[in-house]
Amino acid sequence: MKKLFIGDIVSRAWDLAVKHWPVFLIIALISSALGILVRGDSSALMSLGNNPDPEEVYMALLQSYNPVGILVVVFVSIYLNYITYRMLANVMNIGQPYREGELLDALKVDLAKFGLFFGVEIVFALAVAVAGMLCVIPGLFLAVRWYFAPLIVVTENVSFSEAFSRSWDLTKGHFWELFLLGLTAIGISIVGLCACCVGIVFAQIIVNFMFIIAYYELKKADDETTCYVQ
Repeated sequence: MKKLFIGDIVSRAWDLAVKHWPVFLIIALISSALGILVRGDSSALMSLGNNPDPEEVYMALLQSYNPVGILVVVFVSIYLNYITYRMLANVMNIGQPYREGELLDALKVDLAKFGLFFGVEIVFALAVAVAGMLCVIPGLFLAVRWYFAPLIVVTENVSFSEAFSRSWDLTKGHFWELFLLGLTAIGISIVGLCACCVGIVFAQIIVNFMFIIAYYELKKADDETTCYVQ
């Protein structure tokens, strides 16, 4: 079984982030700016104080957050995630986020594939959230074992259920390595946060490359094993 070396992954991710940061920085900044659409009138929440009435709290939340803005942010965020994953995969496969002169083509999506990606992203987020609310440990377990499902939709020809089962198979025996990689990603994000806004955005680019590298390392090992068995 192939072992993931965290130090090597972080080092490679840093090199790729330094080389390809401009296009990913633009996408990350757009994603960060989307939060402005969600915010509404915060005075409703401020006026509650310590009011324990659930109905009033619910109404205050509706007034404080823009439901339409939330839907727009969710849709656009998932679209940007799709584009980001595809560009990350291109870096691993062809050495650059998009072919020369084809930036606009990189922003186009196959509607069927994007619809599948959208569904997988939503189900993944809901499943992890529900499992996390029931108990932290199941939430963490699902987050690690199903983490690659959206990325698999982008890079492989799979169905909805196959995306999750494929991620489950790839991460088998690597839970603690990926968990440690996640903790490392949190540490890098904290360091980036201490370096102001631009720092956290660049840190996120590094983190994205860390997980795309881990995915391709596991995929390569799985492909070699499959070929050997056949």
